[in-house]
Amino acid sequence: MRLLHGKPLAEKLHAASRERADALHTRGIAPRLAAVSVGADPAANTYVQRLAARGNRLGIAVDEISLGRDVTERELTERLERLAADPGVHGVLLLTPLPGALDEGHIVDHVAAAKDVEGMNPFNVGLLADGRPRFVPSTAEAVVELLKFHRIKLRGARAVVIGRSTVIGRPAAYLLLKEDATVTIAHSHTQDLRALTKDADIVVVGVGRAGFLRGDMIAPGATVIDAGINVTPRGIVGDVDAESVSAVAEAVSPVPGGLGSVTTELLLRNVLTATERQRPE
Repeated sequence: MRLLHGKPLAEKLHAASRERADALHTRGIAPRLAAVSVGADPAANTYVQRLAARGNRLGIAVDEISLGRDVTERELTERLERLAADPGVHGVLLLTPLPGALDEGHIVDHVAAAKDVEGMNPFNVGLLADGRPRFVPSTAEAVVELLKFHRIKLRGARAVVIGRSTVIGRPAAYLLLKEDATVTIAHSHTQDLRALTKDADIVVVGVGRAGFLRGDMIAPGATVIDAGINVTPRGIVGDVDAESVSAVAEAVSPVPGGLGSVTTELLLRNVLTATERQRPE
């Protein structure tokens, strides 16, 4: 069984971003990302801290904007609109899921499309669905980039994506389709999930349930990408039951050590792309 580690790919992405960031700084442009969170979420906090640390190495400033759980939808959308109008902010990241009664589907409309580095605005979602991706959710992009980096065959492969979230499942399916895979999206109302996953060459899981995917659910020789992040008393774990899946699969992305570092570098790459487009030569 082969582990699909993300660090080698993350370092390659970082080196390429380093050149682009240096070019921007040479022109007197300092890329800046605003990361907006609502309420305290351990997984989200860990992600923002990692973004800030890696961004600092590239000269990308990461502003953490933490709002309380009692923030109203109007207050949140007004904050996003101020960030949209601020020429000193080049990228805006709204961390999801949002707590309480906040309407995420409406709120993402207020993330400026040109600064939408996580690909949440309907304009960017539509471009992805049309096969013309501009900004893509970074975890979903990391799924496909990790598969390609480790030379997993995508063209003609049968892929099952478990989870239909707007930040992992759906965009990952679109990207796999773009690579000519045959894709099935499974979700909480899918009947006989095991029959689908047992027939798949590639299984991507991102449902937020520790140990959800077991070895008896996959075919021998399958490739499994674990996009889950679950904070447990024993640390951060994925959605894959690592012990049973490792006994059956040909290749598995570990958690931690798989998608996380790649996701961070791709998000920061999107910040650089947004900055270059807002400040063309």
